[in-house]
Amino acid sequence: MKKLCVVLLPLLLLIGCASTPVTEYVWVKDYERMQQIETSSRNSAVPNQLMWINPPMKKVPRAEWEQQHKQ
Repeated sequence: MKKLCVVLLPLLLLIGCASTPVTEYVWVKDYERMQQIETSSRNSAVPNQLMWINPPMKKVPRAEWEQQHKQ
């Protein structure tokens, strides 16, 4: 029984990792939204400094992203 577990456990882990699907979308920075927020920040009455740690992201179809990066 112990030998069976020693053999099956690594096998199951490898099978689980091998089944990751290829996604149809790519996450990219949403530069339009970033520009809106930065413009709003500059026009506010309260002086502030904006630093992006987690910028807004958007989903883009993989085909569209690949087409943009071919150029």
